[in-house]
Amino acid sequence: MSSLDTEIAVVGGGPAGLFAAISAAKNGSVTHLYESKSCIGKYEHCSGLLSIDGLNRLGLSDLPLEMVQNCSIIGSRLFSPSGINITVQKSSTTAWVVDRSKFNQHLSRLAEEKGVVIHTNSKVTSIKRDNNKIKLSLGKKSPIKNVTSPLLILAEGRFPHLNQQIGLPYPSYGEVVFTTQYIMSGVKNIDLKYVEVYQTPEFAPGFFAWIIPIGEDEAKVGLGSRSRPTGKYLRHFITKHPIAKHKLSSASIEKQMSGAIPIGSFIRKTYTDNIMVVGDAAGQIKPTTGGGVILGGLAAIKAGEMAAEALQTGNYSARFLSNYEKYWKKEMRSNLTIMKLVRQYLNSLNEKEIERLFELLSTQKRKEKISKIGDVDNQKKIVFKLLLDLRFLPFVAKTGVKFLIKTKRKKVI
Repeated sequence: MSSLDTEIAVVGGGPAGLFAAISAAKNGSVTHLYESKSCIGKYEHCSGLLSIDGLNRLGLSDLPLEMVQNCSIIGSRLFSPSGINITVQKSSTTAWVVDRSKFNQHLSRLAEEKGVVIHTNSKVTSIKRDNNKIKLSLGKKSPIKNVTSPLLILAEGRFPHLNQQIGLPYPSYGEVVFTTQYIMSGVKNIDLKYVEVYQTPEFAPGFFAWIIPIGEDEAKVGLGSRSRPTGKYLRHFITKHPIAKHKLSSASIEKQMSGAIPIGSFIRKTYTDNIMVVGDAAGQIKPTTGGGVILGGLAAIKAGEMAAEALQTGNYSARFLSNYEKYWKKEMRSNLTIMKLVRQYLNSLNEKEIERLFELLSTQKRKEKISKIGDVDNQKKIVFKLLLDLRFLPFVAKTGVKFLIKTKRKKVI
């Protein structure tokens, strides 16, 4: 088969693409998905820490247990460079740790159950618009060379190459965090109920390090950094960090994975005639943590619904598809904007300032406030609450002015 017609074409077999395809098919559309790799879920790029609320909103409250590595997370332990520990927690489970490879494979099975046709080894190399339809050209490995469809959903992931071909922006390559993560056994002194986060410019410049427990002595250990090689930073963290080394220095590496996350936040426009962009390719990623499964998935579900509705009405115009963007920006824009500012602000702090921030946050009253109001998928609520705390004002004023000056200088340059 050298050519194919379909009602809806989805490019990309990550979570966002699969959610979009499931949504479109569930709403009655003939949907084909094109994935460049040989199989879906071949690579695992992230920690797989997903909020229970987010999974429920995605309709995934009943994930198969074989892919859940830890279903006991109730909170986080945040460490300053010197070791000040802020523990925030809920009264019940707030997140699961999942095997991301198995998670993606599960989504692909759900898609096929809804009738989605998945094509692997099918890299889309170019897009052209012809007579109110989209024509896709596929690479050498694909048995299908051309696809024609009135509606296209682009979900290429963190470094898309097709957005630009149809005049849409793409996430900034200049605001990328590189990550390395190990699955380690023989880890000491971890608690299955708590994720550990280390905010430390020396060991993880521009982001943070983490220890996420998945067993009594097993954990996902990783870090993100604006600088490379991240593997070198991670080894330094494991062997030299004053707290982490006692947990990790004698542990064994069972598996290694790496990735990159664009944390510059969402792109300016995510639709045009016949086309919508979702997930990492749209910058629907939390700049504070780098997580994109929940927010990208929610946007993708709406894109699938909009695509199906466009088919039913025969209206593939940018004006009609703009309703997709209106929806997700109403749901996420302010939150993503705040998270971007928070990440940039944190990156502007030196170690002494981070220590002072932790000291201010470590009072019992503030820890209780963070535990009560904090939401990993909607972080603007706790940010605004803390800004209203009068005791924060001198610190925020001093460091905030420095942050604004640095930001202004970067724009001038």
